Amino acid sequence: MDKTEYQLEVISRIRKLRIENEVSQVGLANLIDISNGQIGNIESPKFQHKYTLKQLYLIAKYFKVSIEYLLTGSNESLSSTQLIEALIKYDE
Repeated sequence: MDKTEYQLEVISRIRKLRIENEVSQVGLANLIDISNGQIGNIESPKFQHKYTLKQLYLIAKYFKVSIEYLLTGSNESLSSTQLIEALIKYDE
């Protein structure tokens, strides 16, 4: 099963944050407590791996961005319903 377009957008935003902040794949892997190669699998469209919701939370906290930013690319606040819908869309 391939990643959805939405999942790829979220992962791309995280990759951009990682690169802009000069954090290596190994550094991010250590931050969210996964194996070094797993970040490469997540960032690659060839594998179905994606970040878990807990990992998204840790990444947002580390880079000092909102979950909304990771999910939508905007810092605009979402209602709790909109946020849950975005999380479900990412998780599907």
